[in-house]
Amino acid sequence: MFNFEMSEERRLIRDMAARFAQKEILPVRDRFEADYAEGKVVDGVLMEAAKIGLLGFPIDEKYGGSNANNLDTMVVLEELAAVDGGMATVIGDTWFAMTPIIMAANDEQRERFLRPLASRTEVNLGAICMTEPPSGADIEDPRMGLRTCRTLVRADGDDLIINGTKIWPSNAGIAYCYVIVGTVDPSMGEAGSCLVVVEKDRPGLSFGKPEPKMGMHADRNSEVILEDVRVPKANLLGKVGIGSKILERTLIYNRVGGGMISVGMARGAFEYALGYCKQRVVGGKPLIKHSLIAAMFSDMATRIDASRLLVYRSAWSNIHRHPDRARFSDMAKVFSTNTAMEVTTQCVQVMGSYGYSKEYPVEKYMRDAKIVQIFLGPNELLSQLIGDSL
Repeated sequence: MFNFEMSEERRLIRDMAARFAQKEILPVRDRFEADYAEGKVVDGVLMEAAKIGLLGFPIDEKYGGSNANNLDTMVVLEELAAVDGGMATVIGDTWFAMTPIIMAANDEQRERFLRPLASRTEVNLGAICMTEPPSGADIEDPRMGLRTCRTLVRADGDDLIINGTKIWPSNAGIAYCYVIVGTVDPSMGEAGSCLVVVEKDRPGLSFGKPEPKMGMHADRNSEVILEDVRVPKANLLGKVGIGSKILERTLIYNRVGGGMISVGMARGAFEYALGYCKQRVVGGKPLIKHSLIAAMFSDMATRIDASRLLVYRSAWSNIHRHPDRARFSDMAKVFSTNTAMEVTTQCVQVMGSYGYSKEYPVEKYMRDAKIVQIFLGPNELLSQLIGDSL
């Protein structure tokens, strides 16, 4: 069963991530929104992340990574997101994109794709491209078996030719490689499903403008457009017919990351608002001494801890291949993301007009928290899957 005591090695990982977030992310996080289209500030942070091995953290040591497991990555994501959820998402989604490569690639593919992602001398991000304009989250629903997927992959000699449009992937336009969820024939459902890696410089690969959005401005989203993109068959992960299963396993492993990013954002807002309420005097005493405010913080603290424990259980179950790991992952994601939205909103509330002001960070935490209820499978879908699993 899960050991609640953090190992010395994991404490060192946590402290490393916390120092990085405080030194490299905190001083520039207020610049991410204005820099969203250019992304130069984010580039600088990512270069520092690459230098200490964060970008390739989960990759096997023989390909240049640190061989971090799911619990190790969760510890890092919380510390990054406690400062900025967008930066945690950029790095977490690079890990997301490398997951199907780690799971399904052969040795040649791992060497070719993972070693650049683990580079400590340059920034090489990953992007996984799932969602499409007509069908939204259907691609993330295992019950659909990719029947609504319209990104078509056809064989042409020793090559594959890909046509389709993906929307909302993280790291769009700036990634080194794109893992494309596609099909050879939508009518075949799961039997036609496939995952193909497309390198950034392939002719026919293009991108829409960065999507304007309310939060998460460190994370770049745009359309990914594939027009007769030609790649060798050696870029196919596994084989045709198992793409849906690889994607399902990938989502189980990474939805919990959305949960931990939410825990981090909730904790960051909570800690800031708590410090404020210890100093802010109303009615002759600090706000935190008022029983109603204290009760609000008590509830927030309890929900944050409960969310973290659900995430840890899910990560532990992924490592040990627990038979209920899909349900545990969905539960952790739904509960933690709802907690983040609730906690960040309450933090704005207890700080009053100051909480609403952009001079203070809690309104940003609230704006950033909303999307995690939606990406990696909207919570309404995941609640259905939890119910089905029961």
